[in-house]
Amino acid sequence: MICVFTGGDAPSPKSTEYFFKEKRKEQGGGDFQIKSIAADSGLDTFENYQSELGFFSIKSILGDWDSIEDKKKTESYPKEIVETHIVDKDYTDTELALEKAHSMKESPDEEIVLIGAGGGKRIDHLIAVYDLFSTPLHPDTWITGEQFLHFLGAGTRAEISNLAANDTVSVLRTSESRMGGRIESKGLKWESKLFRMEGVPSISNRISESADEGIVKISAVEGNFVLALPNSAKVKMN
Repeated sequence: MICVFTGGDAPSPKSTEYFFKEKRKEQGGGDFQIKSIAADSGLDTFENYQSELGFFSIKSILGDWDSIEDKKKTESYPKEIVETHIVDKDYTDTELALEKAHSMKESPDEEIVLIGAGGGKRIDHLIAVYDLFSTPLHPDTWITGEQFLHFLGAGTRAEISNLAANDTVSVLRTSESRMGGRIESKGLKWESKLFRMEGVPSISNRISESADEGIVKISAVEGNFVLALPNSAKVKMN
């Protein structure tokens, strides 16, 4: 796993600990140091997570330093892992960090998790990050302040558990198109046969009382989609 830390809204480290511990179990336990990249003020986010959880290993720090408050903070890290970029550029520090994350992957199955980059102060940046789900640079999971966004690629199935009755499950399209693709679902209030054919297929859906063992199953039969779930939900992708 590779984690990309950015500025913007991010949940407390404690609220995401279960997510990383589940990933540790999947990898058989043992030493669990997650390769990490910090983008600009994401260095603050990284330090917060490392202080509380302790299993992140910083491999790269990059940015134009327009958002980090302590401009000298990078001086406490090895010079060889710090990259400075110009402010006037037509791409974001988050894009640069995700590009580096993909170049660091040791296998095609290695997951990339983006932490932060949420909130409404820079809606242009928020839209630009979401648009990355339509590109090879997309993260597998994007952890924002209140939700997890999971990339659901064609031929992939998600099993979602630990949902409360009022938790919402939204199925979004990538920004490639407003229509097309095909979803199959089981365990929702309104199932995929009722999803909209254009735009957002299903927003603020909820778990059905008849869901088998409290599990929602969603499959992308054709096309790529994104699942927006509460931070407390547990997801298995296969």
